[in-house]
Amino acid sequence: MVDFLFAHANLPFSLALSFVLLLGLFEALSLILGYSLVGAMDNWSPIDVDIDTDGSASGFTGVSGWLCLNRLPLLIWFVLVLVSFAIGGYSSNFVSLLLIEAPLPQVFSLPIALLFTAFSCRYIGASVARILPKNESTAVSIDSLSGSVGTVTLGCAIQGKPSEALVRDQHQQKHYVLVEPDTSDAEFPSGTQVVLLARVGRVWSAAKLEK
Repeated sequence: MVDFLFAHANLPFSLALSFVLLLGLFEALSLILGYSLVGAMDNWSPIDVDIDTDGSASGFTGVSGWLCLNRLPLLIWFVLVLVSFAIGGYSSNFVSLLLIEAPLPQVFSLPIALLFTAFSCRYIGASVARILPKNESTAVSIDSLSGSVGTVTLGCAIQGKPSEALVRDQHQQKHYVLVEPDTSDAEFPSGTQVVLLARVGRVWSAAKLEK
């Protein structure tokens, strides 16, 4: 069994499990010091996404939502990814050993492991999110973001072609929303700070923040 786990064909999956163990060790040490790594990673992460959207999401928001990245603490989601990747890879090589008495080349085992990881995040992640405790006191309506300041993070927003912007609510929770200028002659390149004015469907009209 040990030889199988640390075989060259299983090296990426062994590294993934090793990293999970390191994360567990760091979390235990951080809790002893009174500083949770779970909360820290959520605060540092620039990729939290808004879960209060109308209709089907697209782009980064759609992919991250499908993978449940927006429904789990980042550390838990990351551990789920690593464990799923390792299980998918080990399983494919174990089945290959049973059938042809040789592990799969990594050109086959890695895509299988990644595909298994994606579906694991989608379905197991959704199940985990449903049982995790939720802090209802910090839940906000998407419309309450009116007047908030956001930063355009992707592309260049023009009227009729919105781009994603990162906004923080009164609880300092991060939301990704779609914004477009409120005038036809304005544009918001990446990094522009804007003020949310009004929402129509999934898109906010916004004005450039004047400093």
